[in-house]
Amino acid sequence: MKTAVFTAFSIASVLVAQTIAVIDSERIFDNLGEVADAAELLENEILEWEAHADSLQEEIDAIEADLEYTMIMSPDRRREREVLLEEKSAELQDFLSRTFGPDGLVESRNSELVSPIVASINEVVQEISLEEGYDIVLDTSGGLVVYVSNSIDITDMVLEKLSTGSSD
Repeated sequence: MKTAVFTAFSIASVLVAQTIAVIDSERIFDNLGEVADAAELLENEILEWEAHADSLQEEIDAIEADLEYTMIMSPDRRREREVLLEEKSAELQDFLSRTFGPDGLVESRNSELVSPIVASINEVVQEISLEEGYDIVLDTSGGLVVYVSNSIDITDMVLEKLSTGSSD
């Protein structure tokens, strides 16, 4: 118990000695045009992938409808259509999993589009922190910050530097 109290006091004393600022990354993302452009590009790509999935589903539906007419279909032809149905169903499931599933194409493409934006934001935050002498910068949008004084919020500074393109 004494160790826990000592640790809490040690952490508190270290934080008191630090200069702290906060940003609201959600507000930064909402105000950056590059984020909207990336979101639009990703949405267009998702629409293309959904169209491909719909096309595969239409093929499956057509094969299933074809299989309903068993009286006029030879057993060999029926088996051929059933195999094709299994292949197309597996192809659709594989496509959906690779594209929309965990670690799928949508997720990796989103990361690819957003990573440069996040890097730019981090660069500006670091630059402001060095200029203003901040030792710690917290992000209020993560939900871990319960209260923050406006006097330590540097979100507007970050937005200003990002909008003027002066992150060097």
